[in-house]
Amino acid sequence: VEVLNPARSLARHPLFQTLLAFNNNDQRASADAADGLPGLAVEGRRVSTGVAKFDLAFNLAEQLDADGAPAGLDGVIEYSADLFDRATAAGIAERFVRVLEAVAFAPEAPLGRLDVLADEERRRVLVEWNDTAR
Repeated sequence: VEVLNPARSLARHPLFQTLLAFNNNDQRASADAADGLPGLAVEGRRVSTGVAKFDLAFNLAEQLDADGAPAGLDGVIEYSADLFDRATAAGIAERFVRVLEAVAFAPEAPLGRLDVLADEERRRVLVEWNDTAR
């Protein structure tokens, strides 16, 4: 930050506004810690301050089954209430999940062919908002 010396503002982070974090160590670390301490159960807990540090933050964590095999992702979106309302943040989350599911289903597909919009959103954009009859 000191080398780049971006313009400072108390309203935003000086380098970026959107964060994507992926954690695939918590469950494994908890299991390893419990192995070393017989009779002790160890688990991680997410702690929130209730204040968004960035305009938009996606925090993803890998989940493991009882055998330690991957069992999906858990995710949380934090957002600045000054910029987003709950419905907008939920819509962003739904689109993000839709893209992740599409990539998992067809990992060889070019990104430009992935479907971000739901059918209702596509109809709204292409038909309702694009109505040039007026």
